[in-house]
Amino acid sequence: MQLGETIRKYRKQKKLTQEQMARRLGVTAPAVNKWENGNSFPDIMLLAPIARLLGISLDTLLSYHEELTTEEIESIVKEAGSNLQ
Repeated sequence: MQLGETIRKYRKQKKLTQEQMARRLGVTAPAVNKWENGNSFPDIMLLAPIARLLGISLDTLLSYHEELTTEEIESIVKEAGSNLQ
């Protein structure tokens, strides 16, 4: 899941509007809209406040997983192979 999708999902679960979220974070509602639509990213200094506001961990916010996905492994192998040529 992408960052914007995660923000939208948990914002809606908390029953917050984009305007309410923006006000609590000190940003504009259009900024939140851009994050959710993948048109921009929040400033790195806002990641922890966003996670706290949404009641989730930074790992959840950033969709971090211990294990690599099959697609990630294939991409790494492909890139490593192209560097050998």
